[in-house]
Parts: sequence; C-alpha cells; structure tokens
Amino acid sequence: MAPARAAHAEALVRWDPSGLEAASAAFEDLGALLLAAEASADAAVAWRKAGDSRKAAAAERRGGALSLRCEGAMTPALRAIESRVLLTQAEREVALLAAAGRSNKDIAAQLHLSLRTVENYLHRAYEKLGVSGRAELAAALDA
Repeated sequence: MAPARAAHAEALVRWDPSGLEAASAAFEDLGALLLAAEASADAAVAWRKAGDSRKAAAAERRGGALSLRCEGAMTPALRAIESRVLLTQAEREVALLAAAGRSNKDIAAQLHLSLRTVENYLHRAYEKLGVSGRAELAAALDA
C-alpha cells in the first residue's frame, strides 16, 4: 500500500494524469477501491487541466464506476466528478437508442424531439462518457 500511496502523492503534486491513472490501477489491484476511485477522479481533474476532455471523461467514468462499489462513500475528490459522470435521463435514453443502432432521425421521431435536440443529447453523452462515437457508446453505457 505504501508504494501506491507514494506514487499517488507524487503524481498529484506534479498533476500527472497518467501517473494518477497508474496509481488508481495499483490501488484497485490492492483492493483499495475508494483510493482507486479518488485517484481516478484526480486523474480526471489533471486531464482537464491538460486540455484533454475525452481522457478526463473516461477517468471520471472509471472513478464513478469504482465509487459505486464503495457502498455510497463520498469524498471531496469524488464529489468533484459526481455531476459530470451522470447522464441526464434524456441523454441516457437517447444514448441507449443510439447504441442499439437507431439513427438520429429515428430517435427523434420515437421520442418526439427535434433532430438537433437528439444530436445535442448525443454530443453531451459522448463528452460525459469520454467516447468519440456510437461504436464506443454501448460499452461505455454498460460500464
């Protein structure tokens, strides 16, 4: 545990997102899921500071998934990513239909939305989930 904590602290001081992700993986391997979730949340912040929103969103999603395994525990690091990880009901509904292979036009017709609204929901879902398109959407939603 001590080497993983030291690696986390060093990466945090340097705002090294890759190092923070490595620390998160090390904590997870040790079964320290809350520490893994926090390190992943720290990585998300570091990725955002580095200007990489896709990697930040992926780290947020990972941190959120890890935190769900921690019986509702909440820390300041996790609180920082909480609202970014969660899709709204509308975003989730549109994303699920898109992941199932429905076209934007079909989704708009089924949900009685404009095509532009469907595109906006999908764009926000992609950003929050850290994916670049429909091919990655289903796996991200399962996570």
